[in-house]
Amino acid sequence: MKKSILAAAVSALFMVGAAHAEVNPNDTSATLSVTGSVTQEYSCAVNLSQSTITLNSDINDLVTQGTSTANGSTVTISLTGSDECVNLANNGKIAYKMSGKADNADGNVLANTSTENAATGVGIGLYDYQGNVVPVNGEPLLVRKSDSTPLSLSLVKLNGQEAVAGSVQGSLTIEVERL
Repeated sequence: MKKSILAAAVSALFMVGAAHAEVNPNDTSATLSVTGSVTQEYSCAVNLSQSTITLNSDINDLVTQGTSTANGSTVTISLTGSDECVNLANNGKIAYKMSGKADNADGNVLANTSTENAATGVGIGLYDYQGNVVPVNGEPLLVRKSDSTPLSLSLVKLNGQEAVAGSVQGSLTIEVERL
């Protein structure tokens, strides 16, 4: 008998709870849309064969800005990182972005930022392994499938300006760009 009274009491509680769970017609519901993705983190790092380079040239031997050249001092750029980074590089999905203060002529070479006895009308040109111009702040340089990508640097005469001898200084940032 105690069990039947207990069963009746529990049943009554459920019915009372259901009576209070009625939907009020004045209530408004809301819908939440969920989107997202699952990604795999990977990292890439730029390594340089040297962090400083010295360029010296006779003012009469300067190539003109925008001209291809096989001359110059070469820095080797390499990419290290996770397996995914290497796979992306091998598939042409990673490039090096060259950024720095651009010249005041055509805006495609590094400006001379030297302040003491500075050369004028002179900039620092960037070139790929074939001697083609790599514009600063322009299109990225694709990572070569080999282990390294050469980048040549050379002093250049700026277009429309007279080159005057003096000191030259510049700074180039090389970043990984995912394509």
